[in-house]
Amino acid sequence: MTESSLPALPCFLRYKREVAIVFMLLGGLNVCLGAWLLLLGQFHFTLILGCLIAFIGWGYLTKPMAAVHLDHIALYNVLGMEVKSYAFSAFNDLQLQGRQLYVQQGGTLKPVKLPHWMIHTQDWQTLEAILSARPQLQAK
Repeated sequence: MTESSLPALPCFLRYKREVAIVFMLLGGLNVCLGAWLLLLGQFHFTLILGCLIAFIGWGYLTKPMAAVHLDHIALYNVLGMEVKSYAFSAFNDLQLQGRQLYVQQGGTLKPVKLPHWMIHTQDWQTLEAILSARPQLQAK
């Protein structure tokens, strides 16, 4: 397998759209309830909570959860900032066992903390296709 036949790296793993939509709907419901209470003359915490939940849903919709690079896997938070990284020396140090991704470091398999149920199905299938090809690429 050559480097040109691989799908483009980095491979971004996005959140499922369904999770984002649920968060945005719950946030919108809380904002509507808080606005209704505000119109009645009462300020309630649900207005702020609804904005926060909707913002999290928007982050789930627009930001990636993780990115698989040639030499490491980067995990991101909802704001898009990198929070954790798993380095490896060769791309075939990545192993997929069932629905869990592992990185081989120092002779041991270290699980990558990715909740597979939150990953967009198409992105997971792309990652499976990349890993099943077993490319013999070396990290820089």
